[in-house]
Amino acid sequence: MQKIATIFNAPGWAGLFSNVFLVWTVLALSIFMLAKLGSGFGAATAEGPRSAPWTPSGAFIGGVWSLLYTLMALSLWSLNRMSSSPEVHLKWVVVLLIVFCLIWPFYAFDAMSRWPGLLGNLGILLIAAYAFWRILPYSLSTALLILPVVVWIIIANLSILDGARRYGW
Repeated sequence: MQKIATIFNAPGWAGLFSNVFLVWTVLALSIFMLAKLGSGFGAATAEGPRSAPWTPSGAFIGGVWSLLYTLMALSLWSLNRMSSSPEVHLKWVVVLLIVFCLIWPFYAFDAMSRWPGLLGNLGILLIAAYAFWRILPYSLSTALLILPVVVWIIIANLSILDGARRYGW
């Protein structure tokens, strides 16, 4: 176990690759589990009749999330390269952010209401904003890797709220 932790905390390319690979592997497993559970994964994003008309396509949303997961993995790797003790706490905040993002489809896509997705987005937004502001004093570049998550979740919430305004809750 210590050897695995050493690989993920490595400051070079091995650490970078292992962090991104781990996040993408867990993402692929969660998509596989959603498909096996028969969830409305994909169908409930943009193609549904209750979405705001300006909501991007499901393929675009998937591409954005692929980029966001990669950026979160890069921020985790960047925090692993720092050696002072406050960053240990921040690493766990980024891990929590990744976990919250990964479990969102499991409770939001099967819901008959917009509330689970909206509340889940609010949780992700709070964690991402907290991570951004706490990382900012230590590393501007690492904090900027988290900022796109904040922006995307704000856009997602606006889409949910606009869909609710147009079509009801």
